[in-house]
Amino acid sequence: MMAAAVVLAAGCKKENPKPEGDNPEALGSAWVLNEGGWGANEASISRLDIENGAVKNGYFASCNGRGLGDVAQDLAEYGSKMWCVVWGSNTVEVIDKASGKSRQIDMGRRGPRYVAFDGGKAYVSCYTPASVVKIDTATLAIEGVCELSGLPPEDLCVAGGKIWVVNGYTNDASGNPMYDSTLAVVDLATFSEERKIVVGVNPTKVAKVSEGRVAVAYTGNYGETPGGLAIVGTDGVIQRQVGITTTNLDTKDGQIYLYSATYDASWHSTYKFYRVDSESGEATEILTGIAGNFSETYYPYAINVNQTTGDIYVSGAGYGTNGDIYCYSSSGSQKWKAEVGVLPSKVVVSD
Repeated sequence: MMAAAVVLAAGCKKENPKPEGDNPEALGSAWVLNEGGWGANEASISRLDIENGAVKNGYFASCNGRGLGDVAQDLAEYGSKMWCVVWGSNTVEVIDKASGKSRQIDMGRRGPRYVAFDGGKAYVSCYTPASVVKIDTATLAIEGVCELSGLPPEDLCVAGGKIWVVNGYTNDASGNPMYDSTLAVVDLATFSEERKIVVGVNPTKVAKVSEGRVAVAYTGNYGETPGGLAIVGTDGVIQRQVGITTTNLDTKDGQIYLYSATYDASWHSTYKFYRVDSESGEATEILTGIAGNFSETYYPYAINVNQTTGDIYVSGAGYGTNGDIYCYSSSGSQKWKAEVGVLPSKVVVSD
């Protein structure tokens, strides 16, 4: 994907100390999902102290005596558990937050991708067939499957009594990409696909902004069709189209935080970060001093926002090497940096 070394941005930087022992309470409240490379069976979870960046890597393995598996795709909190979707291994891990111990759900050959929750049920998007699978969060039993039209689904969220699922891309028999451009709407009451909404070419991420609004990131076709950000009402009406190619996003208090990776004809990359007001669609560039952290082989991989403090977590990744989490205050100053696992793709700050 991209290229070379790390130059730290200006700001107050702290070295991250090691946490005391293995007590989960001493490890801080953040969980980091490290995706790992395809076929490498190196997916992992790190625990992180959000106050000072103290980190314990290999947390899942140390608690369970086994690895997480191949390509961990998503991590989300529901009640007393963390749910981790491991795409390459076709499993979902349901992890007790207090002990770190996990119960594993075998997803067969479905190719699970992302998870969202509502009313005691987990909803997992799956590749084969293109579907959303409903799982009871108490018994961990699969209760139903809603098959979807369109290309295989990626991210999903729940808002306004519906499940919102993006349909991204796949490759044809010759290996050429085929791009979808739609957002599938699944009714929770009937657990069936209700309709499709055209949002933009190659949608990859969707996040709840409020009960009445979701935000959809789409990346375009990396050529003549650019990416963007769609702000969609839960009535199905597109309220805003923001012309910023959106690679990944998170939301807080009606604001959408995103980063944008764009490429010129020679595949040289440019990275920028924005905050977008979901009501007006107005975009403000943020974290303007951190571009020097990244290159074409060390690149931003995720952005998450602390829902309490407003701190912003940006992951830096390079394929096959450990990545980092950078913590920035809401004003943009760097608070700390912590080295985690391979391809860190999400930070979840636990309740």
